[in-house]
Amino acid sequence: MLRNGQVMLVDDEEGVRTSWQRFFRDRGVATTTAPDGASAIDQLSRQPVDVVVSDLRMPGKDGLELLEWLHVRQPDTRFIMLTGYGDKGLEGRVRELGAVDYLEKPVSPDVLARAVERALAADRVTFRPAEAVEQDTAVAGVVEETAVVAKTSPLTTLGMIVAAPLLGLAFVVFLPVLGVVTLAWVLAREVKSALWPAGA
Repeated sequence: MLRNGQVMLVDDEEGVRTSWQRFFRDRGVATTTAPDGASAIDQLSRQPVDVVVSDLRMPGKDGLELLEWLHVRQPDTRFIMLTGYGDKGLEGRVRELGAVDYLEKPVSPDVLARAVERALAADRVTFRPAEAVEQDTAVAGVVEETAVVAKTSPLTTLGMIVAAPLLGLAFVVFLPVLGVVTLAWVLAREVKSALWPAGA
């Protein structure tokens, strides 16, 4: 049973869009459609949705370009990629950009329904304007850069460079000495036990 939610179906074939839209509406899921990435972006700019299901190859802006736009502008929107031209490199890129699923065609209605259900069952989508995303990204970048600088100050780096060979030399020189001293102590005990047995 699909949960209520807003789903956008993006495909350049009108028959595909119509059949999927009918399928989801019959199951209580509100749907909108778009014939390509550019039309989808135009609609999403005005009215975000919970889940976008998009074909990969379309005229104009394709599914990957749509996902890249969502990744920057509406990162909380769940995205499911459908493609008949998949490969591991593409799948890796799609998942890197935040897609919740990557399905290779042909896709049965039940498989797609389960994928949409999983997406809708995730934490509630909270739409954040692009300005807020860009501001958070800028702040995170400054914090990360500061942390890196703090961890690798020139003085710390110089200290590690000087200390490394000295520590190595210390191990090379003192470990054999320690071994010799330990061996001498063990031999002395043995000699003492042989010359002056206990209780003699």
